[in-house]
Amino acid sequence: SRIMADTATKPLDTAAQPPREFQKHTRACFRCKLVKTYEQFFEEGCDNCAFFQMIDDRDRVAECTTPSYSGIVSTIDPAGSWTAKWLRLGKMVPGCYALEINDDVPEGIQQEIEDRMEGGR
Repeated sequence: SRIMADTATKPLDTAAQPPREFQKHTRACFRCKLVKTYEQFFEEGCDNCAFFQMIDDRDRVAECTTPSYSGIVSTIDPAGSWTAKWLRLGKMVPGCYALEINDDVPEGIQQEIEDRMEGGR
């Protein structure tokens, strides 16, 4: 039915664009682990962490993301996926995510994340 078709595609309406390439130049957001290319973060920012204000700011992209991560998982329906919930991605937009960040979060970025979490989001 028409309603089912609309519902089935709704999660993809807000999906983060997948990385344009997986060979190199991909980075993961320090807070949510969303994986994109450097240029995608520069052009679009982080779909989950707009407060990082990375759009058109190369220094912010370098501060708020890291090329050092392990594994990747893609999710189409984070709210309905037990895997996404287990990985704590249930409230994130559909997209590609790092399984683990292999880099220390810079102190200033860690403070921004903590301040955002205390403020409720």
